[in-house]
Amino acid sequence: MIKRQFRTILRAAALCAVLLCQTGFTGAEGAPVMQNLSGETTGMMNTAEQAQMAEATAVYLGVYGYGTPQVTKENKPYFRYRFFTDGQELVLPMDNGTMDALGEYDYPLQNRLKEGYTYRIKAVNGIVTDVEELAAPGAGKTAASGTENQVSAQADMPQLPVRGTPGVRTLRNFLATAMEPVGHTLYIYGGGWDWQDKGSALQTRTIGISPDWVRFFREQNADFTYKNTSPPASFYPFGGYNEYYYAGLDCSGYLGWVLYNTLNRESGGEGYVGKASAFARNLSGKGFGTMAAPGLQSGLHPGDIVSIDGHVWISLGTCSDGSVVILHSTPSLSRTGQPGGGVQIGAVGFDENCEAYRLADHYMSTCYPEWYERYPAALKGPAVYLYCPAGMTGRMVWDVSENGVLTDPEGVQSMTPETVLRSLFGA
Repeated sequence: MIKRQFRTILRAAALCAVLLCQTGFTGAEGAPVMQNLSGETTGMMNTAEQAQMAEATAVYLGVYGYGTPQVTKENKPYFRYRFFTDGQELVLPMDNGTMDALGEYDYPLQNRLKEGYTYRIKAVNGIVTDVEELAAPGAGKTAASGTENQVSAQADMPQLPVRGTPGVRTLRNFLATAMEPVGHTLYIYGGGWDWQDKGSALQTRTIGISPDWVRFFREQNADFTYKNTSPPASFYPFGGYNEYYYAGLDCSGYLGWVLYNTLNRESGGEGYVGKASAFARNLSGKGFGTMAAPGLQSGLHPGDIVSIDGHVWISLGTCSDGSVVILHSTPSLSRTGQPGGGVQIGAVGFDENCEAYRLADHYMSTCYPEWYERYPAALKGPAVYLYCPAGMTGRMVWDVSENGVLTDPEGVQSMTPETVLRSLFGA
């Protein structure tokens, strides 16, 4: 929606919109830069104008050349960025932040920018040095002004059927917290990772669900796909960096957010997002729990974290018929056959007659009707979801002793999936 909206706007606007002289924006070397969409430069500015700080209110349109073969993670220090203001497009370089010992920048500004949102941008000598979010996209917004009818970032948040409490370190609260993004957070590959794809995004180090996830979900429909085959039109990070890090969550982004919101009371700390296949083992290495065999025959406990090849998920326990109820973010098929999906209660079993599927279908249809209109409950096969090849994959069982990271005063770890769900949802 965001990409289509602004492409329509830009086609309707002058295709060769230039940087306005009065903004004072110039190039990286202080040379005059009045740049059109073809990359040509026109116009002149004097030295005094070049040295001045410029400010503008603008809608962020994304990385210049997004989806082209030249715009990849290897070239990200040299990216230019598109802003729309006063009926014109600005194409500008940006301060990449601080470089570490390995030569990697931390990209603080890029990690705050989101397509279609309005910002107050500041620049010195044509390089953007600061961005301040002013408003998120709202219905009826016009690109000519960039700000008309925009809504605040906290507007219209959903009523959550289950809520956790930040910083309460119990197994029950871990599962209650894990329910918060369910039913209104779409699957975005790289969602929850930072822009440069190295660690946790701001959203996964923030207390509470992100309004960006909710807004993006409501902007889409059952035809949303996480991986369009055309890179310029896709939300998938073909370039190796996460343009849409803020719009939803992938599996490890989801787990990272759940852990942060369970173990912390304040935003802005160190995050937990990491490689899915090694997620469980890495947590075990930090003393969170012990590794165990993942198979159906061993009986998964509520709260177990299972890493398989390319995926990670949370167990809600093994049912009497051997099927397993799970929580995860996955690109399941919509009712129109599109791979979209996201954070949901799902099932691992052999068919839809299994107990886990009946439970997942009941709670997704009853408690998340807007989601259920687009997505049926997702059933996954045991051969894939319970297979952990030798290496980093495996299942972590939480240490819930008095010295554990989490405790279990309610005895959740020994409950059946049905009992866990009734405890969380109250019915």
